[in-house]
Amino acid sequence: MQTLHFAYGQIKTDSLKYYSQIALNPQSPNDLDKAFQFYTAHYSKAQKENSKFLILNDLYYLSSLNYKKGAYEASENHALEAIKILDNSSESPYYTQLRKSVYTLLGILYYEQRNNAKALELYDRVLEITTNARDSAIVYNNISNIYKRDEDYENAKTQLLKAYAIIPRIKDKLSIARIKDNLGFIYSLLNNREKDLPLMTSALDLRDMARDTLSLYTSHSHLAHYFYDVDRLDKASHHALKAQEFATHINSPIYIHDALGMLTMLSSDTYAKTYKKLNDSLTNADKERASRDAFMKYDNAEFKRKALESQLKEEQQRTRSIIASIVAASIALIAILIYFILKSKHKKEKLQQVYDAESRISKQIHDEVANDVFQFMTKLESEALSNEHLIDELQDIYSKTRDISKEYSFIEGEGIFADTIKDLVLSFSDTSVRVLDKGRSDIAWETFSKMKRTTVYKVLQELLINMKKHSQASIAVLTFTKEGKKTIITYSDNGVGSDLNKSNGLQNVENRIESLNGTITFETEPNKGFKTKIVI
Repeated sequence: MQTLHFAYGQIKTDSLKYYSQIALNPQSPNDLDKAFQFYTAHYSKAQKENSKFLILNDLYYLSSLNYKKGAYEASENHALEAIKILDNSSESPYYTQLRKSVYTLLGILYYEQRNNAKALELYDRVLEITTNARDSAIVYNNISNIYKRDEDYENAKTQLLKAYAIIPRIKDKLSIARIKDNLGFIYSLLNNREKDLPLMTSALDLRDMARDTLSLYTSHSHLAHYFYDVDRLDKASHHALKAQEFATHINSPIYIHDALGMLTMLSSDTYAKTYKKLNDSLTNADKERASRDAFMKYDNAEFKRKALESQLKEEQQRTRSIIASIVAASIALIAILIYFILKSKHKKEKLQQVYDAESRISKQIHDEVANDVFQFMTKLESEALSNEHLIDELQDIYSKTRDISKEYSFIEGEGIFADTIKDLVLSFSDTSVRVLDKGRSDIAWETFSKMKRTTVYKVLQELLINMKKHSQASIAVLTFTKEGKKTIITYSDNGVGSDLNKSNGLQNVENRIESLNGTITFETEPNKGFKTKIVI
């Protein structure tokens, strides 16, 4: 079985690089122990420094080392701890490679503990996220070992042929040797004598050139079984002894146990063979019991991981819903604001159009009608006509024309607005009615825009015209006050009053005030005068 190795080169420390190499490929008796002591101490230091990157690195190597030492439970615990951290981390190329390595190592552990279903599930996960030929070939090799142990040699061959097909894309000679050796061994179990031994001897040559102790053990182990099956016991013993030599050299308990089992199989001692058979039975029973425990532990970790993923998805969905609601509410609010802004703008534009029209009417009446009448009156006077009654009528027409022009004229805006109001009040006072004003000088009229001042003027003018035409009042009062940011204007007279009926004049007053976003109220009853309150 073969694990995936990840890029320890991202860690710059030379000691980490050295110990990672001897942990993954031990070449001498003390390599595994030295690497185990180093990573145990380094893991403790990484935890104190709370360095997630180094913690994950150390957990992987401790899991791999414990597996090689035969401590399956400790190996599994370290691997599951690494997966727990990875599940709570953002994905990166390094973390993806590490996840593939840990999944592969767990798959090997569950294979050793006879939990084929979980081993295959983990290998499938690796294939889902792997992107290179070498890693895919390793997984195909490991899957084939599961079928091989169940004596399903055809499916084992199918997996290895997938790996063999991608050899041209693999540069690593040891990876190529692994594929050839495993495929050759499967052919031997299928009694394909044409292909089995050539593939295995080719793999042995590649491993000899690389002088890789761990893989040389595997080659000699396979060749020992092959020669035993073809009844070449001398060659079988030779390769079994070589396998035992390499297992002892790297001081790996699981490899030593396997090598001694082969030598016992080749022994002529009946007691030794009986002991081996019983020992294998007890070992398998222990592994199956450990597999059940591992199954529960892994499933519990998987349950927690899936629960966390589900919770995260719910939180993301809830967040998306909240954001969507906020966006929708914001759009609705902006639409309402735009509506009122456009409505207000439309009102102001309409009001400006009214003012423009009134100004044109005023100018046209004054320039064309009033002037013509005045010139006609002058002409009559110069010709010394005696029809004084006719002249008086024309004088009356001229006066009315002048008054209409004044009614629709714009104020110029120069000078003090309080004085403009005073002039307006005085123009409506005569022997029949007295118009008074209070507080006009207390208002900061200079803060009002020209249009706002014009609107106020037109409203007061409209109220006074209405008074002059309909109220029969002897006194009218305009009062100006300030309440916070609001300006209050009240009008009252002692006229005859009436049931409230908004004539065109009063309707114009209301429309003008609303265009300023102000309010206006009217109060009148027969014989109780007329009152108006304006708030702007």
